[in-house]
Amino acid sequence: MLGAILVLVWTGRGFWAALFPILFVFMLGMVGDIAFGGAMLETHSWLYGVAVIASAFVTWTSGRRWNGTAGLRPWDLDAMLGRRRDHTVFALPMELSAIPTVLIGLWLIAANLNANGT
Repeated sequence: MLGAILVLVWTGRGFWAALFPILFVFMLGMVGDIAFGGAMLETHSWLYGVAVIASAFVTWTSGRRWNGTAGLRPWDLDAMLGRRRDHTVFALPMELSAIPTVLIGLWLIAANLNANGT
């Protein structure tokens, strides 16, 4: 059996960028199962992508606060990359690591909508 090993490299509170999506999906599963039953999430599995996108928003806002880039414009990537980064994941500032998380969430939505035929 082939296994995969994920090596997470972070500084400061950057580990939250990887933990937020896991926690949001877990919470969606718990709340959805308690409130609507397991069948709801089986038929509407695209909601997992929405949870990942919501976690990207939390990663973005907390990363901007913790790295001190809250005063910068969101599209000013040069200034964000040029500042001292105390909280990173895979050498990216935490707030910029939210961009691939959004792309993963969009992919989850598209893949699950296509698979369910809805």
